[in-house]
Amino acid sequence: MAEYDKQIVNLAQQILGLGQPKSDPPLAESKARQQAPENTVEARPDPTDVPKGKETKTAAELAQMIEADLAMHPECPKKGFVVTVYGTTLWRAMLTIKPAAGPVRNPQEWRDLTEELAERLRKRYDLAWR
Repeated sequence: MAEYDKQIVNLAQQILGLGQPKSDPPLAESKARQQAPENTVEARPDPTDVPKGKETKTAAELAQMIEADLAMHPECPKKGFVVTVYGTTLWRAMLTIKPAAGPVRNPQEWRDLTEELAERLRKRYDLAWR
């Protein structure tokens, strides 16, 4: 077997842990081994340092939360406002104003308010894939 082939076989054996190399390790490896401390401890993050993920809600749950917030506004119609939540990671909310709402002053302001409420909820909730 050629010297090059022996080196490849030795390297494969080292990687697989099948035996000791037949020749001395390269100079760089031996220096690295000499400088590395004998008793190393793997650094693991403290569980209290890891941020907790967002809670997940279904589209229907998020839409219901936004509709409830809109209903708390004194000028909100009792019926006719329907919120639809859609999207993926950056989910959005859309307000549909149905005829049952009657005449609505400044419908764009209601749509903007819906988007503001969705933005606040996006900070706390992810959209669940159910």
